[in-house]
Amino acid sequence: MSSFDLKKIQGIIKSMGFDGWLFFDFRGSNDLALSILNLPKESHLTRRFFYFIPKDGNPKKIVNAIESGFLDHLPGEKLKYANHSSLTGHLKNILENVKSVAMEYSPLNSIPYVAKVDAGTIELIKSYGVEVKSSADLISMFAAVWSEGQFIDNKPVANDLTKIVRGAFNFIKTKLLSSSTLTEYDVQHYIMDEFEKRNYYTDSPPIVGVNENSANPHYTPTSEIFKPIHKNDFVLIDLWAKSKNTDSVWADITWVGFAGDTVPEKYIDIFNIVSKARDEALNFVSSRFAAHKEVRGFEVDDVARNVISNAGYGEYFFHRTGHSITTDLHGSGAHMDNYETKDERLLLPSTSFSIEPGIYLQDFGVRSEIDVYITPEGKVIATGNEIQKDIIPILK
Repeated sequence: MSSFDLKKIQGIIKSMGFDGWLFFDFRGSNDLALSILNLPKESHLTRRFFYFIPKDGNPKKIVNAIESGFLDHLPGEKLKYANHSSLTGHLKNILENVKSVAMEYSPLNSIPYVAKVDAGTIELIKSYGVEVKSSADLISMFAAVWSEGQFIDNKPVANDLTKIVRGAFNFIKTKLLSSSTLTEYDVQHYIMDEFEKRNYYTDSPPIVGVNENSANPHYTPTSEIFKPIHKNDFVLIDLWAKSKNTDSVWADITWVGFAGDTVPEKYIDIFNIVSKARDEALNFVSSRFAAHKEVRGFEVDDVARNVISNAGYGEYFFHRTGHSITTDLHGSGAHMDNYETKDERLLLPSTSFSIEPGIYLQDFGVRSEIDVYITPEGKVIATGNEIQKDIIPILK
């Protein structure tokens, strides 16, 4: 676990204009709080605790008397409670001169990823005359920002994913031209072997989807369930990996190909719409940062989705445009989403996310995924050494 940096957290609180950050957990209900406070997920927490970090001064811990040691690794005064009145009494005292606090809460549950505190607890805090605000952007600043070392570590992985996906298409070509039997599972196994050669880690095998399976965004072949790959099949490959270094961050891309030497127009037409949506979303983020303007996750989703909707395929794009990327594949920063949720979190320097619009028809689906990193100076770049511009004619 990383060390707890009180100065860093208080700097983040001040930057957002809050009086403090109030963490709450009951029986492991707030995994975000546990992570930030360096509490193992397997901690045997059976009672409520609060940890209040003011924008200035010393934190306060409110812990149950029968498990009062859980927060001993953190700075601050310990306040023990046993019954309900002593708990609420401590809360009232520490919040007496506080006007606003951040908590893991999302107004109208717009961002359920950060909505970890129950409604009753929010009501309790508000009863002391305190305004409760969402800690969503605080969490992004604390948990989604890459270090320089993480960015450097990610570079070769991002580059290698492109090499591996191109190698996978070449593997398909070799097998088909030699009239060998080939399946989605074989290609998946090829990619996993490439990860192993490079000592990369993945949490689950990559997606290799042929024809109608490419239209299922979360389809994954297994040793029992897979389709054969034949000439003139459409193939989608989605792969993700990271190094095995401590605190490494993910790379995650999706490419598509056609098992022939000339790609039919029906595939090209859909790919062109999807890639336009991808590129316009990337350009939107770049232009906003170049102009020193804020940009939020839901706005990026709107840009990509409008391209696809205006082309007449809006109903066939049924997932968000992208997700935060950190040490977790789907990280704790802003997602590019105004579809499944309305993600109002800011896109921040030194953070990363995917842009991956798709159109999923009955007999095939196209998704084109890139990873984006915003440098500390605000330059917006696509990681890796190549963005797919055209469908790969696999047998050419």
